[in-house]
Amino acid sequence: MGAWGTRNFENDGSQDWIFDLIDNKDGGLVSDTLARVINNHEPLEVSDCEEALAAAETVAALVGKPSEDFPEDPLDQLDILNLIATRALRNQAITAVNKITAASGMKDYWEQEGSLDSWLAVEQGLIKRLE
Repeated sequence: MGAWGTRNFENDGSQDWIFDLIDNKDGGLVSDTLARVINNHEPLEVSDCEEALAAAETVAALVGKPSEDFPEDPLDQLDILNLIATRALRNQAITAVNKITAASGMKDYWEQEGSLDSWLAVEQGLIKRLE
């Protein structure tokens, strides 16, 4: 595994997702990624969580509240997506983050690593930036 940490862009999956989003100039990918997690009735895999958290971080960045670890190059290019962080999109992001923190492979991983509190603090900060 490459990069891995409790912050949302400290893993390869989130990094890959955000760069793909910018490369493809596909703002619809944000909502699609969040919906995939929200509508998933199976246990959430870590890779799905990484991507959904990157999507939620993108929504927070669109409202002017990016995380400290949001990659600079994509952050500077978010306007090419022609995407507006409506209340509905922000609520969708909050719902996805809440689902991931309630029960997911990612939550299980951080619990096993003894870093659950640190990871949950990051996600609670994300929710506050989305509200």
